[in-house]
Amino acid sequence: MTRTWRLTAATVAIAVVSPLLPDVQANGGATPPAVTEFVVERLHYSIAARIRPLLVFWLSRSGVGDAVVTRRTAPGEASYSLLIGSDPERAPRRINRWGYIQEEISGAEAHLIGLMTESQEETVEQAQENLKTQAAGRHPFKVIRATVSSDRASSLVTTMTAPEDYTFRELETVLRLAVRDDMGGRSRVLQLQPGTRPGLLTALADAMHDSSRSPIRYVYDGRLYELRQTRLAHIPDMRIGGESYGPAVAADFMISSTHDGTRTPFSMTYGTEGRFAEVPLKVSYQPRWWMQVELTIEDATDSSLLSDRAGR
Repeated sequence: MTRTWRLTAATVAIAVVSPLLPDVQANGGATPPAVTEFVVERLHYSIAARIRPLLVFWLSRSGVGDAVVTRRTAPGEASYSLLIGSDPERAPRRINRWGYIQEEISGAEAHLIGLMTESQEETVEQAQENLKTQAAGRHPFKVIRATVSSDRASSLVTTMTAPEDYTFRELETVLRLAVRDDMGGRSRVLQLQPGTRPGLLTALADAMHDSSRSPIRYVYDGRLYELRQTRLAHIPDMRIGGESYGPAVAADFMISSTHDGTRTPFSMTYGTEGRFAEVPLKVSYQPRWWMQVELTIEDATDSSLLSDRAGR
């Protein structure tokens, strides 16, 4: 079955698909809710990292973490998620950094939830100091919840402190903590222009689907960003680890903030034909001047047709 990948990676182990509702029991002859069929696709990536402790050389290590991208689609609705993180059992100095984002789109409205281990380190030394702080019992997470309609976006950002040093493998536990209470926080409301995408995942899916270099505007955390393709090169046959993924495109992208002008470059190689059409195969990103991260596809679960009840 041809895979249509309207999805993202960049910024990118187990992604959680919303659980199915149980079967409806007989209820006095009432008409049961309509049943919607949807397709779920799941991609798993391994992570390699390069750290630059000094200005003159890089240290590399492969297999330091995992990333999973999941797509769930049905007529009129879609859900995209990205889970990405280091594995303390494999990462240098047992670094535990991870994040999760899910965009659920239904008609003209979208809902987003995101969470990430909170860290603002700008140097290797600061990262090591933060590890000491976390070992002392402080495990902060940044939590983002947002609703986006055709002309308006509202977001709420909070910081919570988890009781344990949870890893990406305990995503469901952290999600329950994140939504259990009204924790206050900082809110933003933003008016949107027509055509603004509800999040990065949706914007990047559109960029892979349409290879033009026109900027795609999206909203995240109550701010506007533009995603633009800056370079594109065709690969006749993309091979990874001896495996062939068919024709592909190697592209460079730039994310620009319309709020403060911050620019974030990244690179992505994705398939163009057959099963891996519009599927990210490799992603390279440099979140800090001293750190580079590369995602490489490892496996892709075949599409599966499931049933869900409308109006869940």
